[in-house]
Amino acid sequence: MKNYIKFGIVLFLIASISSGILSYVNNLTKPIIKERDESSEKEARKEVYVNADKFEDNKAIIEGNYIFIPAYKGTELLGYVVKGIGQGYGGEISLIIGISKEGKLEGLKIISAKETPGLGDKIFNEDWQKTWKGRDKAYEFKVGVDSFAGATISPRGVYTEIMNILNIYEEKVKKNG
Repeated sequence: MKNYIKFGIVLFLIASISSGILSYVNNLTKPIIKERDESSEKEARKEVYVNADKFEDNKAIIEGNYIFIPAYKGTELLGYVVKGIGQGYGGEISLIIGISKEGKLEGLKIISAKETPGLGDKIFNEDWQKTWKGRDKAYEFKVGVDSFAGATISPRGVYTEIMNILNIYEEKVKKNG
C-alpha cells in the first residue's frame, strides 16, 4: 500500500513539474509565434495584391468575422485584402485574398492548412492558387477544374470561403465603401 502512495506522489510531482515547464515555454514562445503569424500575413498581402504598395490597417472595414484592409498604390484605392478561414478535410484552412474594387480576385494565398499530404495539400500549389485570379462571386466550382483527383473537400473549402468573403464584400463593403 505504501508503494502506491509513494508512486502516486512521484507521478504527481513529475506531472506538476512537466506542466510548469510547458506553461513557461508556451508563455515564452507565444509572442514569437504571434509575430511570425503577423509577418507571414503581411507578406501574403503583398503576394495577393502585387500592384499595391501599401496596406492601411487603420482604415480597415470590419464586417462580421472579416477585416477588409484597403490596398493602395500611392493614394489610389485598388481594393482590399482579407483573411479568411475555410473548412477543409483536415481542419481549418487559413487564407488571404486580394479583391479589386470591382469585386474580382486579385490573388489567393493559402497561409496554413492541415490537409492530407499528396491530396488536399495541393491547395498550397502556387499554380493552383493563381487560377483563382480574375474570378468573382458569379464563379461556380467545377470539380474537374478546381479540385484534384481524390481531393474535392479542401479545394471546395477554399472556394466556399472565397465566395463568403466576396458576397460580404459585394453586400456590405462595396455598397457602403
